[in-house]
Amino acid sequence: MSTRWFFSSARVGAGASADGQALPTSVRFTRDIEGRHEEPQAKGPTLSLVGPGDVLGFDRSMVLREEPPPGTADAAENVMASVELAHADLPWLLSPGSVPTLPEPSPQPWIALIVLAEDEAAPPRAANPLPVLTAPVAALPPLAERWAWTHVEARLPDDVTDGERARRLTEQGARDHSAGVVGRLLCPRRLAPDRGWIAAVVPVTAAGRDAGLNTAPGAAATAGAWPVAGRDTVDLPVYHWWTFRTGRAGTFEELARRLRFQAAAESGLGTRVIDVSHPWPAEAPAGPATVATDGALRAPGTAAPETWSDPAAQDRFRALLRERVDAPALHRAEIVAAADEDAADPDVIAVAPPLYGSHHTGEQTVPAEPGAWMSNLNLEVRRRVAAALGCRYVQLEQEFLMARAWEQVGEIRQANRLLAASELAAVAAERAQHKHLDPLGPADLVTVMAPVSGRVPVSATQPDAEPTTLAAMLALAHDVPAGTASTSFVRLTRANGALARRARRGTNGEVVAAEPFLTQKLKGLGMIGDEASPEAGLPGELRAGLSPMRLQVLRMADRVPADVWAERAEDDRPLRPIMAHPKFTVPIAGELLARWPEWALPGIGALPPDTVTLLETNPEFIAALLVGLNHEFNRELLWREFPTDQRGTPFARFWPGDSADVEEIALWPPDAPLGSQLRTGGKGDLALLVRGQLLRRFPGTALLAVRGVNGKLPPAFDGVQATALALDESTVLYLFPGLDEERARAEEWFFVFREPMRGTQFGFDSGDQPAEMRTWADLTWDGIHVAPASCVQLGQAPDAPTRLSPPDPPVWARDAADMARIAFQQPFQLAFRATTLLSG
Repeated sequence: MSTRWFFSSARVGAGASADGQALPTSVRFTRDIEGRHEEPQAKGPTLSLVGPGDVLGFDRSMVLREEPPPGTADAAENVMASVELAHADLPWLLSPGSVPTLPEPSPQPWIALIVLAEDEAAPPRAANPLPVLTAPVAALPPLAERWAWTHVEARLPDDVTDGERARRLTEQGARDHSAGVVGRLLCPRRLAPDRGWIAAVVPVTAAGRDAGLNTAPGAAATAGAWPVAGRDTVDLPVYHWWTFRTGRAGTFEELARRLRFQAAAESGLGTRVIDVSHPWPAEAPAGPATVATDGALRAPGTAAPETWSDPAAQDRFRALLRERVDAPALHRAEIVAAADEDAADPDVIAVAPPLYGSHHTGEQTVPAEPGAWMSNLNLEVRRRVAAALGCRYVQLEQEFLMARAWEQVGEIRQANRLLAASELAAVAAERAQHKHLDPLGPADLVTVMAPVSGRVPVSATQPDAEPTTLAAMLALAHDVPAGTASTSFVRLTRANGALARRARRGTNGEVVAAEPFLTQKLKGLGMIGDEASPEAGLPGELRAGLSPMRLQVLRMADRVPADVWAERAEDDRPLRPIMAHPKFTVPIAGELLARWPEWALPGIGALPPDTVTLLETNPEFIAALLVGLNHEFNRELLWREFPTDQRGTPFARFWPGDSADVEEIALWPPDAPLGSQLRTGGKGDLALLVRGQLLRRFPGTALLAVRGVNGKLPPAFDGVQATALALDESTVLYLFPGLDEERARAEEWFFVFREPMRGTQFGFDSGDQPAEMRTWADLTWDGIHVAPASCVQLGQAPDAPTRLSPPDPPVWARDAADMARIAFQQPFQLAFRATTLLSG
């Protein structure tokens, strides 16, 4: 943190010791004679420094900031134009002299900032060597008082509290050209509203004026650049200039004080009544009935169940609606029950009102539990209206949304092509394996795998041994001679070979069937099961290791890096396509308020100007809209053959912010109430709706939520910045995530409007001067008797404030630092107590 300090001037180098352009010199030397130490000083010649008449301005990089910024179209009329300079000593670098002030004389600047109305002067015209501005002398500030409107600003650490130390640090910063120490020129002219202006930095001496105009000097070097005898205008060379325009009358403070609180109920905000007497267009109306619907925002504390004006009509409507929404599922069940299940068509459907949430949950009928979120969503009119708004948005923007969706799925489509080819290869290999390897016995299976036995992992035969390979296991088996698993041995001992025929010869001609030698040895080692389970042990392990599906999964895991392989380890179809959904981070609230403002916030069109009203977010409406939005978009994804299972949540964000408002809808507990799965946990966050000229004139207006201390606004605070959602140029919705009604009451929160400040500003308030001026911040332009388009006169000193803070309060016209402290504009703040607003 840093503290702002103001000083009247900063001079470094030779200029700090000069008197105008004259620099006296001297030489100090030391000598020791007969034990005496002396330091005599010898006076040298007086040098002449470069003066205003010897230069043609300064480098444009010296200008750090202009106020109002160049091109501003609606600058406040109560501020003074200013320009900041990177080298803090620049305004006094060529000072022509000094003026007596307290506590010490102040050097006169050699440049000044002037401001002219666009109907008083034309923009500077090109000339050699500098642009030239012809200015009416009556519109220029008095040169004798220019010292009061040029100062130094230093940003120093908070632990610097001593004035002398602050001055030393500022001087050092000026010598080092520190970014925390700047020089500033002010123009003490009062701006008029709704007018164009030209601001220019010009020389204030006749010598500087003549040098910039490339004319022979016609006056003393220290004489002022204006007025010129016999003329009411003066030609001034321009070192730097820009233009801006003031807005219509009304400062931030004036417009902010116009704001008045009005309860949402008084403004008619948050609810609208709709006619539900004819819910089914093809059927005759049952009788007059109405119901109150809400929107994304509602008055705090007004949550209530849906109630029709005719409760009997409400019960009939819900019963019929449930029957018609459940009709497709019941129709399919009847078909399956009436016919052979294999012959029934599982895709038979019926046209019915949509069952919102069915794709995410798998439910095909409205749950019987009255408090379940799907029940409330599908049986309440106001919630079906919200879901229908989400559906309608998808229908209107389907082409744009699908284009964005396909942009996100490029890599997934390539991965699914690889998975499809891999799955085909695995199934084909399984068929080949079933045909050629399944009939083989254990010995033949081991022999077939002999060429790759060094790469085939098998379990160890000993309980505590490490897993090994088939080749290593056979080599360590002492009862299995080397080479018995080789193809040569198999060929020698084949069933119909010469050796087998000799072995089968008997004296009586009988053929003796012999078990393969390798099989006998493996059984002896316990590697093969008995006749009841011949695939137990080594054969089953070898067949599992040869599974084409397992090998393809390992291959795809290397080629398709994804998080799905762990959860597919025990899946019946591990190479099925990756089902994904696009993700849209755009807050849907902005689209809703732009397209259907009266459905998003009923009554917003009738909100009076200069009104502040307190609302809270409606979790049930938001949840219903997001379910309907995702339900319809998942149907669109299916229609467009997008790789998805319709269970995703592409739209998870309703309000603008850094995090989603809902998690995956498919993970919502079936018995949870509607709205309870939002980030707020079912509670509504507070929001402030503001409509007024203030926001049109100052679109960057900030609104902070500040926690009170002992029921009062703390003297210094940062607060929590509200999330702003602009509805139109004069209406803004300010959201406070995490701040609900209960917390606002318990912790005594305040809502504070803060004036947007691009940088340091100087000026005085508009309007009438208060009868009692407590501090300099209460001083107005009328208090110093300055008419619009006129300049401040130091001689017209206002009365001193009654509550100046010690130890060193500023004094009018004492020095430039005091004038900067008096004219410095603190950001105006207007606070509303949350408990007062909640109480109406």
